[in-house]
Amino acid sequence: MPLILSLTFAVGLLLVFLSATTRWAPVREERPRPATLRAFLDRNGAGHIGVRDFVLISTAGGALLALATQLALGWPMVSTAALLLGLTLPAWYLTNRHQRERTAMQAALAEAVDSLRSAVRAGMSVEEALASLARNGPEVLRPPLTDLARDLRVSGFEEAIRRSRERIADPVFDMVAAALLMSHRVGGRNLSTVLEALSRSVRQTIQVEQELRAHQAKNVLSARIIAALPLVLILIIRGLNPDYLDVFSSATGQGILALCLLSVAVGYAGMLRATRLPGEERVLQ
Repeated sequence: MPLILSLTFAVGLLLVFLSATTRWAPVREERPRPATLRAFLDRNGAGHIGVRDFVLISTAGGALLALATQLALGWPMVSTAALLLGLTLPAWYLTNRHQRERTAMQAALAEAVDSLRSAVRAGMSVEEALASLARNGPEVLRPPLTDLARDLRVSGFEEAIRRSRERIADPVFDMVAAALLMSHRVGGRNLSTVLEALSRSVRQTIQVEQELRAHQAKNVLSARIIAALPLVLILIIRGLNPDYLDVFSSATGQGILALCLLSVAVGYAGMLRATRLPGEERVLQ
């Protein structure tokens, strides 16, 4: 009994000593931070651009546009709006460039599906047909198809298709990849029929999307004209009669101008949201 009491007392003293001399820090569970900007660059085909470089380019564009606006008008609120607009210009450029590239890619995929169907009907295997497309197919598809042909020789059919799907990252190619994988797993006796139906589906999808984007472009252009009209009028009046707009040079005038710019920005954003098209969901994720 005395031994147990002695051991218990010793353990208690040890715990008191450790608690007084050791710094205990709560273990924080590290959660991955969402790399929103990195994901945006990768999604828009700018994976080679670093996040830091993109931020610097955006900041430089905003600063230059704000400086030019300040020199032209001398109104801090308008210069602040120009700064914010300049910050978004690189992102706007990347988004529009990616959309043009995606449209060209889908048109090339429709042509490639037709060529693949003709090659399969002529008696070529899928691997041989894909290798032929890598040499003679649409120009925009030759680099990813060349990588696909190499992976077919090294990694096997399913792994090569998976890698190619990740490189191209397009919903239309996802449908092509699904058809090729299904044919590989169950046999390719009906592959020609599947590719023919897929070709019609791809072309119809592209046609509908082009029509929708044409209507969207008209609405977006209208929104930009409506949003830019007040600013253009201010610039014209400022150039013809600078004294007429001196009321905006005071603190109260700057506040009113800020509210006007905010209302224009909110209205423009609302018009863009109303005309936004639903994004295509990818398959085989």
